[in-house]
Amino acid sequence: MSLLAIRSTIPNIRSVLRRSHIWFLWCSLAALACRPVTDAPAPEVVQPAPPGAVVEQLPVLAIGTAGGVTVTSKDTYIGGTYRLTDADGRSLNDGTLEIRGRGNTTWGMPKKPYRLRLTGSTGLLGMPASRHWILLANFSDKTLMRNDVTFELSRQLGMAYTVRSQFVELQMNGVYEGIYQLTEQIRIATDRVNIPEVKVGDTAGSAVTGGYLIEIDERSGEDFCVRSAVTPMVWCFGNPETLRDPAWSAQRQYVEGMIRQADQAVMGPQFASPTAGYASVIDVESAINYYLLNELFKNVDGNLRLSTYLYKKRDGKIFFGPFWDFDLAIGNVNYDNADKIEGWHTRQAPWFGRMFQDPAFDAKVKARWAQLRRDKVIDNLFSYVLARQRYLSKVQVKNFERWPILGTWVWPNRVVTGSYVGEVTALQDWLFQRMRWMDSQLGT
Repeated sequence: MSLLAIRSTIPNIRSVLRRSHIWFLWCSLAALACRPVTDAPAPEVVQPAPPGAVVEQLPVLAIGTAGGVTVTSKDTYIGGTYRLTDADGRSLNDGTLEIRGRGNTTWGMPKKPYRLRLTGSTGLLGMPASRHWILLANFSDKTLMRNDVTFELSRQLGMAYTVRSQFVELQMNGVYEGIYQLTEQIRIATDRVNIPEVKVGDTAGSAVTGGYLIEIDERSGEDFCVRSAVTPMVWCFGNPETLRDPAWSAQRQYVEGMIRQADQAVMGPQFASPTAGYASVIDVESAINYYLLNELFKNVDGNLRLSTYLYKKRDGKIFFGPFWDFDLAIGNVNYDNADKIEGWHTRQAPWFGRMFQDPAFDAKVKARWAQLRRDKVIDNLFSYVLARQRYLSKVQVKNFERWPILGTWVWPNRVVTGSYVGEVTALQDWLFQRMRWMDSQLGT
């Protein structure tokens, strides 16, 4: 009996089996390379059968560069054309664009990520119109879905903005390059990070106070970055991009003072004061959501080092989000103890370590976790993962023919299972055990 035929029987079998056997049934019938769930109880609820159909074909994004040249730079755009077709081959969008490479470690991998700048603002695959888009390669993530799962949990957490994305097949100059995740670029815009955009003339009153789009990035990847005087955090400003220009000196002085004020409020002796401490400068609800998602997924960069986005509202507080860059999360990394089920990681960041010294913050984190568990938000991720596995089950074959890495270690993988289904099961198993460990620590 084929694996597909076996898996097709699971919805019927699940409907009659006891709750405590569900996780064992999935691993056994699939004959997967998953690690045993060591002495962990089964999920609390019977998950529904994975919804959605198996797709035979993803939408195709075909990009042709001028002269057929290869994209070799992260800094310099080259011109080209694009055509987006649906799964049935019908044309959806076409036009001209500029393309360049993107990423840090990921840019050095064989399957390259890209940044796109369309000539005109265009809506793609149901996502709101913009000129600015990202193609994530997800090369190290053999499930192809860790960023997608992160975005799903972000939506369930009710974050003000979650990056929208769709899976596509990329053709570059006529050559199939695999499955990519076409995502929105994080920017200030009505349909993205919806805050006022600071203009050069906004130098006084509340106008100078926002909005600012910030990335915590120890690599100092923007033109204007400020290193904290009391923590390892490096604040980089993606918008405005021109803070080094003399005309922007008022805004530059404001954000430098804002960082000093934030550090003093969080790390200073009055840190627990509602009016003078962290709660006076940080939106606590967004900080708690940021903390719990990063801690649950044990995102190796989630301890306020890299790829952490913040935004400052006009005449308002600093908000955490949106989430970005989780291909090395959920048990897909072999360093900094981020591979281990047990242990805190995001809490090691000085800001979070300090806030947890306040019993009120600790209590709010526990209450939020209890609410998420009570509402089955975390449990439902397992169904979502299985649905995405089903969705990609056929099209992933061609991706791994183009990039035959399922049986090969790719930096910084924790495990090599040898199959796509095995990779998804390893993700599920790690996440299940991590959830149970956090339950034991947070009192649920």
